[in-house]
Amino acid sequence: MRGPRLHFLICRLVVPLWLLAGASYKLWERNPKLLPPPVLNTVLALDPFIWLDGAAWMDSALRLIVSTEFILVGVMLAMPRLARPVCIAVLALFCTILLSVIVPEFQKGGFAQAWKGSCGCFGASGPNPVIMLGIDAVLLALALLARPRPSTVALPRLFGLGSAGILTLLAVSVVSFVPDRTAIVIEDAPPSEGSKAAEALPSTPQVDPPMTAATTSVKAWPARPTTAQPYYIPDFVKWKGARLDSQEIALLISPPPPDDINKGSWIVMLYREDCDHCHEILLNHFSGNLPIPVLAIAIPDTDPAAALEMPCGQCQLRKLVKGPDYVLTTPVLLRLQDGVIQELVTDHADTDGIQRVTAP
Repeated sequence: MRGPRLHFLICRLVVPLWLLAGASYKLWERNPKLLPPPVLNTVLALDPFIWLDGAAWMDSALRLIVSTEFILVGVMLAMPRLARPVCIAVLALFCTILLSVIVPEFQKGGFAQAWKGSCGCFGASGPNPVIMLGIDAVLLALALLARPRPSTVALPRLFGLGSAGILTLLAVSVVSFVPDRTAIVIEDAPPSEGSKAAEALPSTPQVDPPMTAATTSVKAWPARPTTAQPYYIPDFVKWKGARLDSQEIALLISPPPPDDINKGSWIVMLYREDCDHCHEILLNHFSGNLPIPVLAIAIPDTDPAAALEMPCGQCQLRKLVKGPDYVLTTPVLLRLQDGVIQELVTDHADTDGIQRVTAP
């Protein structure tokens, strides 16, 4: 079955439905973290050149990606002449993206590392990149073998153009009118073990210390908001020279930072518990006695089974609240002076920058 039947089955039925299913999942979840890293990095790199910023640009980019996939589905369904070249181009692009995801992971930890995670093609529960690459590669090989009927090589008829136009208009309308993800209500975090133990002790009268110039000059940490955005894409370049407590994502630290976070020198680190580079920095720079207090903030989007041991015994540990999607690469290191960000490093390979942040 290498002729017209294979062409119809693969290029005009299986691949369009396969692409439609993936685009529908992306539209349903609208989670930028589920995009393959090369695609997500490209979208983030374009942010400075677009009039939209942050989450607004990411939402528009997600809708544009989904609209494009819907349009390609319409072309393959309604225009037989273009079905095969579009099918081959789409599958070749998918295979290239998946290879760019798999190869670095394979170099990092072999096949077991490359097998982990989801490709994002069908949401958070989708297959891992290796399985998806196998499926797309088989479909690509079949599309290359398929041959359309000779009559379909002629210029597309008006009916085909009209059908593709209608499907395109329908797809763009659906994507455009899907409402934005709603704000997330932040639930109060349960009390820590330390606070539970304190509650169990007999109560003693509390005497407020006398107010002095030193105590009144320390800026109090703002109250945590009651709602959060669906996802956050912090622009760390703009953080330098600004106050940490002026950043919206920083207000989601739970429980709130220590009372003296806005006094003196502090090192703040955003990390993921399964991040190898984060663990390496914690082990090399924060595993002993700390001359400067360190606040380590975990991003709660990792698999607990893959969590690495925390090597910093003297770090103040916090987490960002669960619910939002945090679209950022870890580790992120900040050096504060009286609450103002003086130094900032977002590249684990920037040894000079890490040295500046962690210097006593």
